[in-house]
Amino acid sequence: MKHPEFNRQAALDFLGIPQFVEDEAYVSAFGIQWLKHAKTQLDSYTGLTITRDRLIRMFGPLYSHLNHKTILEAGCGAGRFTEILLESDSLITAVDLSVAVLVNQSNNGVHKHLRIIRASITDLPFDNNQFDIVFCPQESIEQLYKQVKPGGWLVFDQYRYNLSYFLRTAWFIRLVLRRLNPEQGLKITDWLVRFWLPLHRMCYRNRLLEIILFRISPITVHYSSYPKMKEEDQISWAQLNTHDNLTDCHKHFTTLRKLKKVLALLGATNQYLCQMPYTIEVRCQKPINENIVLPSVEPKITRLKGSWIVSG
Repeated sequence: MKHPEFNRQAALDFLGIPQFVEDEAYVSAFGIQWLKHAKTQLDSYTGLTITRDRLIRMFGPLYSHLNHKTILEAGCGAGRFTEILLESDSLITAVDLSVAVLVNQSNNGVHKHLRIIRASITDLPFDNNQFDIVFCPQESIEQLYKQVKPGGWLVFDQYRYNLSYFLRTAWFIRLVLRRLNPEQGLKITDWLVRFWLPLHRMCYRNRLLEIILFRISPITVHYSSYPKMKEEDQISWAQLNTHDNLTDCHKHFTTLRKLKKVLALLGATNQYLCQMPYTIEVRCQKPINENIVLPSVEPKITRLKGSWIVSG
């Protein structure tokens, strides 16, 4: 077993990492946030199983059968999922468009099963049908589905339209912060966390106060979701996810109906969709023979609710 080969030569060598893009463009803000929060979301750093639990939930039965697979992790960031995936005997290709690839390399080292590259998921340097599993937290579906081998799996999640999101102040602040340079945006989101987080800390045990506070506070907090998390990690997670939420210029929102339609058009089978409070997690399989039209089977849909359920 070996990594799928590149279909073109890397444009540059990015400090030892093959680079297939020349301009970081809109992802510069994400590069800054990962350089600052290099280890914030690693299970090995927090001592919790937040990332592992999310990965198990999203992969479902696949999680027990990851050995001897080729896996494409698109949008790898600092490597929180890479760290868990490397526990298997699979070959992992971790891809990101930002300088987060350097952080991933620092966190996960030079591992014989890991290959890190800097590239855009809309222009990946591979031929189609190369990977047993393609995994991506919140990204483009059609481009990644092309990379899945016949019989392989696509695992991803996307933000979903949620009325409570638009009843908060966060969407308005996003309109402002998206127009600032990355350094300014990071300073402002850190200030917002310093101002609002103490109020959330005081209110999170009172559900009514927490709901009211969330309507006016623009930050992302995890006291209810991860009550065992240390305070210093609560601060770091709030800073990281608030910055992520308020500065993302390409946040994709969808609906359950739209996702079902997209998966049907792709011809994906064995569809499993889990509707979370703010996202939809999806697992689906590419047919072994795409020329054979299979009987239509309604996707399996699960809905999870509760303040303890998160996707960050």
